[in-house]
Amino acid sequence: MTNLQLTPARKRLVDAVDAHPDWDLKKLSKAADRNHAYLQQYVTRGTPRVLPEDVRMKIAELLDRPPSDFKDDGIPASAPRVHRGEPVLTVPIYDIRASAGAGALVEDGEPTGYQPYREQELSRLTRASTMDLAVIQVAGDSMWETLHDGDKVLVDRTVARIVRDGIYILAFEGELLVKRCQRDLENGDVIVKSDNPAYDTFRITDGDRLDVIGRVIWIGRALG
Repeated sequence: MTNLQLTPARKRLVDAVDAHPDWDLKKLSKAADRNHAYLQQYVTRGTPRVLPEDVRMKIAELLDRPPSDFKDDGIPASAPRVHRGEPVLTVPIYDIRASAGAGALVEDGEPTGYQPYREQELSRLTRASTMDLAVIQVAGDSMWETLHDGDKVLVDRTVARIVRDGIYILAFEGELLVKRCQRDLENGDVIVKSDNPAYDTFRITDGDRLDVIGRVIWIGRALG
């Protein structure tokens, strides 16, 4: 294994691996929950520039060395994938379906569970508190391919008016709908669109007939 132009941390890693009978860079990479070439690229290509804290902690434990051995002085450490102790917030999940087609009805009830989000991730999406957020499921195919039947969406319920283009949850004529909406600035009408071209676009001219439940700010999907 070449030591050409190795930083002190890389040199210590190479030496520690060479001296350990049970580990090589490939095995260590996998044990640190990275792809098999991660540490090899770190040593020979300089990518990543420095090891994230969670990787340093893990390989130090496995090699029985102090984590400081694998940190170059003067080079700031990159952030770990998930920082230990990072706050996690939970958003209530409701057993109702927002129709991306036809036929879904609004139903009230207690949450059936809670969806966790990292606090930092949630703060990038909205300033609303978790009390004003909800996770609900999508039914139907009128928003295909943006939304699939069975997708879960995170809804910001502090949004009660359509002031900019986006995907909204609407209560309209006894149905709970998820649609792409925009405001017609000339007359104030709400233009309601489906991403699936098989469904018609329509206008809502009487604002009293429309109740905006919230705006969709995140989409979750299971890949089968």
